[in-house]
Amino acid sequence: MIYVVVQFACIIYLIMNTQLNGFSPLIYLLITLSVIIGSVAVVNMQLSNLNIVPTLKDKHQLITNGIYAHIRHPMYSSVLLFCLALTLTNAHLTAQLTMLILLIDLILKSNLEEKLLTKRFDKYQNYKKNTARFLPFL
Repeated sequence: MIYVVVQFACIIYLIMNTQLNGFSPLIYLLITLSVIIGSVAVVNMQLSNLNIVPTLKDKHQLITNGIYAHIRHPMYSSVLLFCLALTLTNAHLTAQLTMLILLIDLILKSNLEEKLLTKRFDKYQNYKKNTARFLPFL
């Protein structure tokens, strides 16, 4: 649960401290990519799998098609791209540190989720070897 609290605290901080006059084409591109990746992930993921806390539901299914064929955690990718865009509008060190904390938090949260998925699904290890965590080709 602490991962979720940290995640939302970082997101709220970055939203509240966004400098609207700092929007550039790059910021709009990052936000657009974030919305597209997040939307596609929600469509590909079955709503019965949707969960903000790093636990598996009783009837959780492993989704490996659509965007999940390329990225294991596209929802986190979406959050990171969105928050990166917000961070780039704000030159304050606090915003940059908040972004770093968010990145570390999502890495730790995804590690926990991956341990749970590995225990539940025999084919997860193979899936993990063939897909990127947050960004394809990395």
